[in-house]
Amino acid sequence: MSYINRFDGRWNFLSNFYPVEIEHQGIKYPSVEHFYVAQKCKNDQMINGIYYTPADFKEMIAKTPSPGHVKKLGQKLKVRSDWDEKKLEFMNWGVREKFKNDNLSELLLNTEDLQLIEGNYWHDNFYGSCYCEKCGNKGKNHLGKILMKVRDELRGIEKKTGLEQFFK
Repeated sequence: MSYINRFDGRWNFLSNFYPVEIEHQGIKYPSVEHFYVAQKCKNDQMINGIYYTPADFKEMIAKTPSPGHVKKLGQKLKVRSDWDEKKLEFMNWGVREKFKNDNLSELLLNTEDLQLIEGNYWHDNFYGSCYCEKCGNKGKNHLGKILMKVRDELRGIEKKTGLEQFFK
């Protein structure tokens, strides 16, 4: 089977860092990465000596220009207690929102039946598959699977799942 195993270059639109506006609860995030990290916070936070309420934190994340910086911030926070149960739901929602953009949905459809693998070197074996010698490409590739599911939904092959219930 043919595949795409890196979300850069020609395939950078598949990356969660790719710029696309995602609006959730009145806040406009500049990428899926921004949206996803903002959802990690449900409690007050102290980050770099600054106190944030959950709403303040989400606004701060939305205004942070770099998705790379946002990702690093997300690694420093005290994540919500239900994060492990909710993170895939948030990722699913964010990716679906991203591909409501007509140009991006067309690009995703143009990947045809290629297997989508979020290949990486930073040891993300949950959303991707790290190709370093230690990890050996044995990741779960949840982001790739979500992208392929969304592609199938855009083709009308699979029925969309309403995820609004998870944002209560």
